[in-house]
Amino acid sequence: MKIEIKNKGLLSLVVDGGRQGRQREGFCQSGPMDTEAYSWANFLAFNLDNTPCIEAIGEVTLDVDSPCVIAVTGRNVTLTVNGIEQPTYASVRVNACDEIKFGSQTLGSKSYLAIGGGWNVPLVAGSACTVMREKLGGLTNDGRPLTFGDHIEISANNVVNVKGVTRERVLPKAFQPDYQRDKPISVIPGYQFEAFSRAAQQLFVSSRYTVSSSIDRMGYRLEGPGVSSTITAMRSEAIHTGAIQIPPDGQPIVMMRDRQTLGGYPKLGCVSPVDLNRLAQAVPGEHIHFTFQDHEAARADMLLSINRLRTLQGNLL
Repeated sequence: MKIEIKNKGLLSLVVDGGRQGRQREGFCQSGPMDTEAYSWANFLAFNLDNTPCIEAIGEVTLDVDSPCVIAVTGRNVTLTVNGIEQPTYASVRVNACDEIKFGSQTLGSKSYLAIGGGWNVPLVAGSACTVMREKLGGLTNDGRPLTFGDHIEISANNVVNVKGVTRERVLPKAFQPDYQRDKPISVIPGYQFEAFSRAAQQLFVSSRYTVSSSIDRMGYRLEGPGVSSTITAMRSEAIHTGAIQIPPDGQPIVMMRDRQTLGGYPKLGCVSPVDLNRLAQAVPGEHIHFTFQDHEAARADMLLSINRLRTLQGNLL
């Protein structure tokens, strides 16, 4: 089957689980900005975990030429088929020539569309992820976002019978990802943490920061009280997802999925993996605040989050 893009929204990219373990070769990790929403989209569309999806900002319109199962997830998302509203965080069956519209009602937040089946897109370093900065991956393997008229071929899904044999999956509202802004974002102190004075550390966690307009898949720049360190110069070193770099102006930069492989600013710490999805769905003008969390507590939270996800998915099988 094929899908055809009719309206690309503000930005639409092909993403999958990313180029894991390839940063040492010069590839950025990439991957979905909101890994939990991405995982749920694939599960609800009866796909395996690493199957490509469309990650979109704004409302996207596309047509399908064959019956299939789709799922839409993300922050404050909507889905219509031929103008009729459909449930999100649920398996939805569509027919040949149906028109699908989906997106987030929060401008700037990400939505995910999964379509049951294997996507015929080229792999680079084991991933189909689009990285515009590197001109790598995506539908045409040049880092280009999806645009009007693009066609994506999708092979049949052996897991699901689109004629109705397999039971649809629905994730109840109470178990959908929580994108509340009033909860603090946990930060794991890094090995350069002591290069920041106690006053600077306390200033960071006691302040409220605003998500600036300078955000993208590479990094989120925040605006608020400046934080300084005793490090004035350092060699560039590898950067992890969620690392909080502090440039000379003191305004934090949280490194995201398409970050560069190396960076030369001191790092206060790293956003906990459990909270990174919530940060990734924040939009310019929204306020966030932080709290410090030790490594063991962060690891426990991550394991509990993974267990919760797998338990919920197991209950829906």
